Amino acid sequence: MRAYLTQALADLGLESNVDAQGNLIALLPGTGRPLLLNAHMDRVPPGLGHEPILRDGVLYSDGTTNLGADDCAGLTVILEVLCRTLEQNLPHPPLVLVFTVMEETGLCGASRFDASPWQVTEGLVFDNAFEAGVVVSHGAAYEAFDVQIQGRTGHPGKDLDATINALDIFRAARYPHGSLNNDQTRVNIGRLEAGTARNAVPAALTLQGELRSFESVEAIRDYQQAIEEAFVKAAREAGGAANLHFETHSHSYRVDPAEPLLQVYHEALRQRGAPLVARPTFIGSDTSGFRASGIRAITISTGVVNEHSFAECVPLEPLEQLVQDTLTLLKLWQEQEQ
Repeated sequence: MRAYLTQALADLGLESNVDAQGNLIALLPGTGRPLLLNAHMDRVPPGLGHEPILRDGVLYSDGTTNLGADDCAGLTVILEVLCRTLEQNLPHPPLVLVFTVMEETGLCGASRFDASPWQVTEGLVFDNAFEAGVVVSHGAAYEAFDVQIQGRTGHPGKDLDATINALDIFRAARYPHGSLNNDQTRVNIGRLEAGTARNAVPAALTLQGELRSFESVEAIRDYQQAIEEAFVKAAREAGGAANLHFETHSHSYRVDPAEPLLQVYHEALRQRGAPLVARPTFIGSDTSGFRASGIRAITISTGVVNEHSFAECVPLEPLEQLVQDTLTLLKLWQEQEQ
């Protein structure tokens, strides 16, 4: 994907470079305060190459893989904005183009992007969340956690007194899960692996879970403690052991309605008689990574449906409107800064 984008930028006359993290970066010179335009290059597995199917204005995969519109839709919006800006000689500010790596595995590319050489403090992130054009007003914090449970194996047909079933420890753990506190927090376990054979008591279990929350840092810390205590207690009572590891992928953020970039986007929509729609979401995006490093980015949704599945699809007409709205925004941003 990076090679494809490098060539696409070169075809438009833009030089690009790759930073230490692997992000692809390019600059389109312009007038006024610079803006960052972002979409991420990675996709979730299987992410196989295929010939998409266009049906009734909606793009689908061929059924053998996920479409990959998360986030090829965002990449496409940016490329189309660049093409029209250059071909039609449209007004625009300096555009810092940042195509990031490893968004799906922890926003690593965005979190480690160094904005200082580019002097950019605001930006647009094109990624899926809601219908195309909807702004994310409040992004949830994301905490990943891994649990290793250790028991003791044995043959299930013999004396079980000496065995400790790791699955029994998991079942006994009374950890907070599901939708919590009026759906302000969600805890989900997405992957679990235990045992080595059908005819053996499973001695070890590993699981991968996540905590997404709009609540305070203190509340999140309490949830983490409750999760850890539940597994450690269940393991100890069974004679086994449990170890947990938490990793922060992103912090929660709120977009101030008075932020200049959001106001300019609002005006771009107003000029065609459309309202600004902003909603909170549990879905993560590179916006969290950029905001943590001081860039006031906002996510504008691309309208991808059923992302991360073989049923993934994206309507194309709303993407066209998103391109037009972005071109209007660039013009307004440049005029405002002159």
